[in-house]
Amino acid sequence: MRRWIAWGLALGLIIGIALSGEAIPVQDFSQGHGFGFGLALTAPFTPPDVFPASGLSTRMWIADLFGLSATIFIVDGAPSATARAFLKFLNTSMVDLYVGTGAAFFTSGGMIVVPLQAVTGIEIRLTPNVAIHAEVGLLFRGVSEVTSGLGVHFYF
Repeated sequence: MRRWIAWGLALGLIIGIALSGEAIPVQDFSQGHGFGFGLALTAPFTPPDVFPASGLSTRMWIADLFGLSATIFIVDGAPSATARAFLKFLNTSMVDLYVGTGAAFFTSGGMIVVPLQAVTGIEIRLTPNVAIHAEVGLLFRGVSEVTSGLGVHFYF
């Protein structure tokens, strides 16, 4: 699965670079799309290495370059949450690449677990209001592990 995500990110980078050099005017689907909500599916799936976790997700892009995200989900039957921040380093009309960091807050085995994450991702807008994204990152909880995620967001 990790290989497919890596290939998807590489393909998205190539598409993003190709689209950014076009001479034909293209509608910028990412400009001003602000607040969105959606679903996220991430791996690994089992605690205590869950991050950012599968669940309901919100995202807000500020000035088209800086983003915030919050996700709520259930781990071991208890409500849990993540908070993350993103910075776009490639902002094209349909494809954006970003880096980010954040923390998750949940309980596992009766203990509070707060892993940190560093992530890179790609967001592809299918319409001005619908975007899909894929991420690959590192989870830091004593030792580092690879995380990955897929999601879809509807922007207002």
